[in-house]
Amino acid sequence: MTGNVSTALKLGAALFLTLALIGICVNVFTPSTEAAKIATTDFSATTTELKDQKYLIYDNTTISGSQVVNALRKFSTEGAAGNIGIRVKTGRGSDTWYYNNVSSNGDTVTPTSKPTNVGNQTNTEYINPSGMFKASIIRDSNQVIRAIEFIQN
Repeated sequence: MTGNVSTALKLGAALFLTLALIGICVNVFTPSTEAAKIATTDFSATTTELKDQKYLIYDNTTISGSQVVNALRKFSTEGAAGNIGIRVKTGRGSDTWYYNNVSSNGDTVTPTSKPTNVGNQTNTEYINPSGMFKASIIRDSNQVIRAIEFIQN
């Protein structure tokens, strides 16, 4: 009989310690999951900001024509994929969308031509490498960057 009481006490103590350990774990790890959620949200925001950084360098800046031509080359893959449009308005009167034509509110995107004449000096689409262009970005209603526009001063 003493063996049964002793075994019951040991089983009860083990059960009590197990429940206490589970309670401690819950109390310790519950705040850390909230911190992990906050860290994940911050990481997502940082990732989005870094993804947009390659476009944001053109927001409200004045750049040279050679930088405009470099931007046309740099974003050719994304433009061909329908992710971005580039508008170039030159001093000769050319107002051309490359890769994709984007509406003024940024919500409508339609494929258009590639920049084939920007280096031809006899063409109105010619971009003077030493000309100065005012750059800005166009976002859609979801605040996604849809286009970059370059307007020659």
